[in-house]
Amino acid sequence: MTNPAVLDAGLGDLLDAVLRDHLGPHRGRLVVLAMSKDENPKATIIAFPPKGRTPLLAVKVALTTGARAAVAAEARALQQLAEGDPTLVGGTVPRLLDVRHDAAGAVMVTTAHEGVPMSIDYHRWRHTSSARAVQHDFECAGTWLDSLADAGLPPGHVQSPTAIGNAVGTGCGTAGSIARALVARWPSDASAHALAEHVTSIASDLSADRPASVVHGDFWCGNILRRDGAVAGVIDWEHATFIDDPLRDRARFALSYALYLDRHTTPGRRVAGHRGLVAGPWGEGVRYAFAGSGWLPDLMRRFVSDGLQATGRDPGLWREVLLLGLAEIAATSDHGDFAHHHLSLGAELLSWP
Repeated sequence: MTNPAVLDAGLGDLLDAVLRDHLGPHRGRLVVLAMSKDENPKATIIAFPPKGRTPLLAVKVALTTGARAAVAAEARALQQLAEGDPTLVGGTVPRLLDVRHDAAGAVMVTTAHEGVPMSIDYHRWRHTSSARAVQHDFECAGTWLDSLADAGLPPGHVQSPTAIGNAVGTGCGTAGSIARALVARWPSDASAHALAEHVTSIASDLSADRPASVVHGDFWCGNILRRDGAVAGVIDWEHATFIDDPLRDRARFALSYALYLDRHTTPGRRVAGHRGLVAGPWGEGVRYAFAGSGWLPDLMRRFVSDGLQATGRDPGLWREVLLLGLAEIAATSDHGDFAHHHLSLGAELLSWP
């Protein structure tokens, strides 16, 4: 990891001005809720009233020059989402209140949502060993994604037929752009060339004859907030695209969920609740989802297959959707090792029946 260029102390003055304008002289309690660990980190601050537990505002602060672009992208996405769907997916998407940039940095202010990240539940003792609990996680994710697919597009975005491999979104979500990014990132790696070739070859198989929709772009359980058993908020919209394929979000959720199934199990031991899954090399949970048998692989495949069927495609292509999802993470992740792990895993799974 490279050392990020941290912004100068003037960022504190910008943040102070924003807090003063939105909260007045009595700021209540400020809690630094999250500090991202990537090369361009951002801090998320939640403002609470002096008395009370209901959050007032969420403030995202860009800590590097690179993070400024991410904050700006999220602000644009939230503004466009509000233009297309004034309800903001039933109130589950933060509403943009302010965004400011100066020579020191960038600060974005949004509404805040009450709720607990699904990732907290995920890592609770034996949560992922419970078929009922995991099924509820997938039901929450699927129900919310269906609502997002029905959300209106902002003015100027015309719906048109799409494909997960031939989408017209603005991110690195198309088969062609993913394939090019893989080869550009690892020009001498045979795995990159093999995965890129496969990604290109499956584009036509995944074509769809239905309008595209908004795509979150980083839909994993850490960005999903729940309250009273239902999705209360979905955060971190910097990778959002419009007129894109909704299967991208289903693939990302399924892959990220499978990835950490053996996180709390000693290597070489069986993972509780999942017959046939033994904690081992990186990505063992994803291998299990692809080729294992049991309630979890069945649930994950059905989750992706349901998305295929809902968009007029062959439900049997779930494997290709997940392979393309692995390729996209490999092509776009800021973490070099994390990206290469996904590349190697994707290339490995190509040879599996």
